[in-house]
Amino acid sequence: MVKSYAPGMALIALLVALAFEINHIQSAISPLALCVAFGFLVANFIQWPTFAAPATKLSSKTLMRIGVALLGAQVSVASLKEIGLKGVITVVIVVSFTIFGILGLSKLFKMSGDLGLLIGVGFGVCGATAVAAIRPQTRATEEETSYAIGLISLCGTLSIFILPFLGHLFNLDTREFGSWAGAAVHDVGQVVATASVWGDGADKYAIVVKLARVCLLAPIVLILSIRHRRWLTSQGKSEVAGAKIPLIPYFVLGFIAVATLHNLVTINTRLLADIVFTSKLLLGTGLVALGSGVRWKAIRAIGPRPMAMGLIAWVIVAGVALAAVKVTGL
Repeated sequence: MVKSYAPGMALIALLVALAFEINHIQSAISPLALCVAFGFLVANFIQWPTFAAPATKLSSKTLMRIGVALLGAQVSVASLKEIGLKGVITVVIVVSFTIFGILGLSKLFKMSGDLGLLIGVGFGVCGATAVAAIRPQTRATEEETSYAIGLISLCGTLSIFILPFLGHLFNLDTREFGSWAGAAVHDVGQVVATASVWGDGADKYAIVVKLARVCLLAPIVLILSIRHRRWLTSQGKSEVAGAKIPLIPYFVLGFIAVATLHNLVTINTRLLADIVFTSKLLLGTGLVALGSGVRWKAIRAIGPRPMAMGLIAWVIVAGVALAAVKVTGL
């Protein structure tokens, strides 16, 4: 049985390793976005090998769900305490506005609601990581998921160059800019890169605010899992192969358990970093598998409207985040 998985896992591991090596060289580039891209490129411009089918299925289901469960190690209540009540209010306002605002824009642009949800949560919480976490609790297609991750990565990269310029234009101080970057930029690596371009220690403010946003991933995943379960029940799909689907999926319970343990027990810093890295690697294997199932024709069929909507949303979200930082004095 191991032999049937080994060749495919070797291919997937090679692509994941390449993505993370590029991220190591340039931290602003999301390794998870690269994982999707590499799976897509191999499948569309070469051919995804048939021998990789068992490993692809394992990665897209089991390994990815384990990765989502381990994401709980990134949820730190301490970050909420550090930014205080005004920081929590700012984060909740920005994340809520982002998700519901993008859902509204997706209707205006006549997009799929699930694509709008992926983009909204990705923009609002933590980029490609959030998309990977919530995707199993939506009806989004592989193409929509890949599109959302690509769009989020693009806008996050634009932030690295544009936000520091605007910060100087608006005469922001280091604390204000760091808080703005933490509230407005999507992926953690891109937040750090944006704050680093500004310099003067802006990263310490940015990272704390960003981690506070990550804390909201737990309730969002829980709410979406219950919502998805209700939809399955309404469609008569509450059972699979005779087994009843749990109200809350086991990997979501795992996510909550890991997050709870992380906040109740002091975990060695190195061990915590290893858990977070392992989570990203497992998510990477799942996203390579996802990318391998995406076809360019299907991506083209989605059309340019989500791209236009995403760029408009990016501008609006950045504006709302700056306004919230200014009003609350974060």
